Amino acid sequence: ISTIMTRILDLLIIFFLAINLSLSLQLQCLDCKIKRRNFVATVFTLPFLPTEATIAFEGGVGGLGKTKPETGILFQEGSAPIQNREGIVEAEILSNKGNPIIVRFRSPYPLLSSTTGLESRDLQKLESAFVQVIDGVPPNPSKKLLFSLLSDNILGSKGKFGAYGTPTDIKFRETDLPNVFKVTFTAYTPSMRESDRTVLLNCKLVDEDDTLVVLITGTTNARFKSEAKTLFTIAESFIAVDAPKTSLGRKKKKIKLSEDEEF
Repeated sequence: ISTIMTRILDLLIIFFLAINLSLSLQLQCLDCKIKRRNFVATVFTLPFLPTEATIAFEGGVGGLGKTKPETGILFQEGSAPIQNREGIVEAEILSNKGNPIIVRFRSPYPLLSSTTGLESRDLQKLESAFVQVIDGVPPNPSKKLLFSLLSDNILGSKGKFGAYGTPTDIKFRETDLPNVFKVTFTAYTPSMRESDRTVLLNCKLVDEDDTLVVLITGTTNARFKSEAKTLFTIAESFIAVDAPKTSLGRKKKKIKLSEDEEF
């Protein structure tokens, strides 16, 4: 009987020790969850987050689109875009005919690493600058046709601003700079919220005037006024030339329109 009682006591001691260990582990786990929850709450309320973080996107810019936007960029084999300490971005790209084109612009935003696009952007901000190539431009396009080409390729469903729906309220305006247009429109965020935006387009005809190379730089309407000087400087710095035929310093060429229009 004494042996049986001793075994029963041993079993009870083991049982109570197991319960105590289980409770201790649960309390530690709960403590970890509380600490993690506090940490996450702290991180996502830090003051350095932008107040417009919900609209800090460019459609497909930065890889946020449902699919990669089609910018028409094809780099010359063996070459890659570069950016120097002064912020000058330079790249050698190809037209649809396979002819090399040199593009260059100055941007305060860092060059993004990509094999399918040419873009500079600070991922912590809302501003960016990127290049779009449009092939098959007819000779002497009317202003209406040109705006249609720009809208379809840059603001269409396959462009950077149309990943979550075609932008609305699109308005083109001329600026004091040759070949530079100011465009306002309403795009959509991944959560389908409206985002009013303003961009500048600098358009260059190259490759026997058959290819339109466009620099697009912009931000939200709310930030455009404060960033306008920088954005206009970026737009004005843009150069696109046929690589074999001329140098980067050639005289700027105006786009000829039908009905003797120039812009």
